[in-house]
Amino acid sequence: MTTPDGLDEARWRVCLDLARDVLLLDSDGSDRKLRYLKVLIDEGLPRAVVAKRVLIVGAGIAGLAAGYLLKQAGHEVRIIEANPRRLGGRIKTFRDDPEHGMTSPFADPLQYAEAGAMRIPDMHPLTLALVDKFGLRRRPFYNVDVDAATGRPYGSPPPVIYRAATGEVWRNGPDPEADDVYEAPTAAGRTWVRVNGVQMRRSEYQSDPSAINESFSVREDLRGVPAGDTLDAALHRAYVQYHAATEGAGEAAEQVEAWARLIYELDDLSMSQFLTKVAGLDGNAIDAIGTLENITSRLPLAFVHSYMARSMINPSTRYWELEGGSWHLPYAFEPLLGEDVVFDRRVATIQHAVDGPGVTIEAYSEAGDSRETFIGDVAVITVPFSGLRHIEIEPMLSYAKRRAIIELHYDSATKVLLEFSRRWWEFTEQDWRRELDGIEPGLYDSYDRGTADDRTDLVGKGVTGEIPPRQRLDLERARDGGQRSHPADRITGGGSVTDNANRFMYYPSHPVPGSPGGVVLASYTWADDAARWDSMDDDDRYAYALRGMQEVHGNRIEVFYTGHGATQSWARNDFAFGEAAVFAPGQLVEHHPVIAAAEGPLHFAGEHTSLKHSWIEGALESAVRVALEINEGQ
Repeated sequence: MTTPDGLDEARWRVCLDLARDVLLLDSDGSDRKLRYLKVLIDEGLPRAVVAKRVLIVGAGIAGLAAGYLLKQAGHEVRIIEANPRRLGGRIKTFRDDPEHGMTSPFADPLQYAEAGAMRIPDMHPLTLALVDKFGLRRRPFYNVDVDAATGRPYGSPPPVIYRAATGEVWRNGPDPEADDVYEAPTAAGRTWVRVNGVQMRRSEYQSDPSAINESFSVREDLRGVPAGDTLDAALHRAYVQYHAATEGAGEAAEQVEAWARLIYELDDLSMSQFLTKVAGLDGNAIDAIGTLENITSRLPLAFVHSYMARSMINPSTRYWELEGGSWHLPYAFEPLLGEDVVFDRRVATIQHAVDGPGVTIEAYSEAGDSRETFIGDVAVITVPFSGLRHIEIEPMLSYAKRRAIIELHYDSATKVLLEFSRRWWEFTEQDWRRELDGIEPGLYDSYDRGTADDRTDLVGKGVTGEIPPRQRLDLERARDGGQRSHPADRITGGGSVTDNANRFMYYPSHPVPGSPGGVVLASYTWADDAARWDSMDDDDRYAYALRGMQEVHGNRIEVFYTGHGATQSWARNDFAFGEAAVFAPGQLVEHHPVIAAAEGPLHFAGEHTSLKHSWIEGALESAVRVALEINEGQ
């Protein structure tokens, strides 16, 4: 492919390679994703001609999948994990599981909730097919709340289908019986939008956004347009300019060139710069978009990163979750790898041969009372670059690789989860009256009139057990009196958005069998929003998260709060060192070409080495890639 006139040839070649990485196409036009599916799901790797001793650093999903494939091919695998007991990395479920060293943080041991990965989109075939291959049960995750009385949500999930760029169709799984076909419920739009003191249902905002948009002083021509539509229209400018001509095009080369042009011209822009300079939006419109569409933390970061994410994942995407928790996926590898995983070994140094095989890894226990040396022919490094920064590698890696390790931007993310003894978000007003008056006669009317707000004894009134004193004190100090009850929510799944510190709240898509209550993701934040929570201890987080939920749902939800919760800051986690890689402007072109590149006997995997940052799919793509590299002797 010749370099277009006026473009720098070296940069253009880099952008072409990056475009192929986006589309997962090889230079000969073959579909890389199709090959990965056949390796991971169907055939495995060819049997190794010469078995290698493979050291894998990290027992997250990338390390486990790579180890599984290489072991099947006949290689000797050793997976070195710093965590004393747990597999999975950032796939982590709070649950009661003594066998794996997990003690439930919740009052009801049947309850569980996700600290990390919680949903799988339809267009991630590696992940979905692997779930199905292991016989794990998946069910819909409602990113948008639904009318639970519609559809057939508990029908059998459809087979996983992937249509390759070559025209080949790959499928995994049979079609369900006609009377057992999954049918998505109807979207309901009953979740809340509460910003600038204005609150309405999401469906109301979609039909008439003027009141909320006016609170941001959005200009007149955009006042009647929902923020998500304004964002989509802005991104559509890039689509029209670069991709519209290739829509449905049979030639993969045309799609590669379109992506290459977009990367060449826009990689140096932040999302904020794109929205102002290219889309022509002013600061008020961008404030509304950032607040309502959860991209405030992404505004100073790379436009191309957000564009790729939005082009692949959008509000209409269907999502899935694992029944019983996401932890089942990494632990499905446990019986296949057995004692090949060595826990409680934090890597301190990696020594490698400059040419040819040879790797020596020194690791120590978390307590520091024991060390162990591992010797292999090659190594797979899956730890995030933010963590790799603290590992000594001798001899030094290339300058370009070291720059990428130092500079690759990592975002932070923090979750605060609260347990309630009843699923009040699904209540009607009749349910509220029955439950509240069952706790104390007349309590429903007291909350409805706002007279209950002067009382400090109502937190946890409807549950057994004590609210921790620190939480109770925080709640008493922050109590908002004189507040009449908000309308009954009648919500199934989905999430609400607010400009208070909680920012985004997600409600469980399904009840836990045998449990009358549930766990709500009361606050899900990124970047600076997450840092505001990271400064608090756990009890303070729970109290302020409940207070933020009461601003949206009313004070009466407090009676069902058990005093129990769970919280996860990935920035403060000393195994993760951040939530995920997110490119800063210019980093796609500058760093991605070397991030995944092997250096001597050292190979690199993990979501940060893919272009699906933060997703299980990206980690699995990288796992298959390094397994092929090693097995084919690259």
